[in-house]
Amino acid sequence: MHNKAVTVFGASGRQGLAQIRQLRAQGFWVRAVTRSPERFYTDEFEGVAVVRADYNDPNSLVTACNNADGVFFTHPMFEDAIHVNDHIARVGEAAKKAGVKRLVYNTSSFVPDTPCGEPNYDGNLIRENIFAASGVPLTVIRPVLFMDNLLTNWVKPGLINDGRYRYPHEPTMKANWICLDDVARFMIAALNRDDLIGERIVIGGPEALLPDEIASTLSQAIGKAITFEYVTPRHYGELMYDLFSDVSPLSREEYAQALEAFYIYKNKNNGRAFLVDMKPILERIPIELTPLAQWAKEQDWVLRDDGPSGG
Repeated sequence: MHNKAVTVFGASGRQGLAQIRQLRAQGFWVRAVTRSPERFYTDEFEGVAVVRADYNDPNSLVTACNNADGVFFTHPMFEDAIHVNDHIARVGEAAKKAGVKRLVYNTSSFVPDTPCGEPNYDGNLIRENIFAASGVPLTVIRPVLFMDNLLTNWVKPGLINDGRYRYPHEPTMKANWICLDDVARFMIAALNRDDLIGERIVIGGPEALLPDEIASTLSQAIGKAITFEYVTPRHYGELMYDLFSDVSPLSREEYAQALEAFYIYKNKNNGRAFLVDMKPILERIPIELTPLAQWAKEQDWVLRDDGPSGG
């Protein structure tokens, strides 16, 4: 058992829940910072301390970080850049005031080491630097693409209802999909490794897979024929906005344009933002990664009205 305490921001999102699962499995004491405390009123989360904090209330952030050895912060899926930058600065300041020993920032995407001209990626690089400026020892984890996206309401209904795996990836583009629980394991590793302070680590899953290979793997796990269907980045942006217009700060046109530019960059760069040579990373941080086939077999593929949407 560990005696270390970890504060998890965004605890009720998909990533936060995975982080809490893995922290508890490894014996950490967990404080969940959330606006949805009811998510934790189950036996599964017995022993998890649940706190409310407001990014506009610095004192509440300090309270959330008090007596924590580490703080996990995950880049939120839907938040405008100005607000995210402010939130990160305030969490960094709170962690510093509370005497936190380690910050672990999950960027939720690939981030380049230097500006690349793509606004989303360059924005994430700025946010990493804001956290670094807090002065709290920092490790950044940069996961490229989540297996768990396949369970969301922008992918799963197409799989189950239509037998179509729809994604804005060129058919020849390979990607190292990684599951959220494995991302959480890397974040936990960062808590215990002084040699990872200051590191910014791009991570992915154990296999570089083509879209047709994703479809074939899902066919076996779901038990029905799945075929890949390329969706243009523009159309994909419009579909995503229609699903998340209630939480997006952008207009439909702004959102579609941003996502279009995001995926065009990825496709034109032949998947550079999705491909990772994991061998040297695993030699340094030995984690047993989950193959897509194993992960897919363990998932619930029944469609439900309250299925995951993001986060």
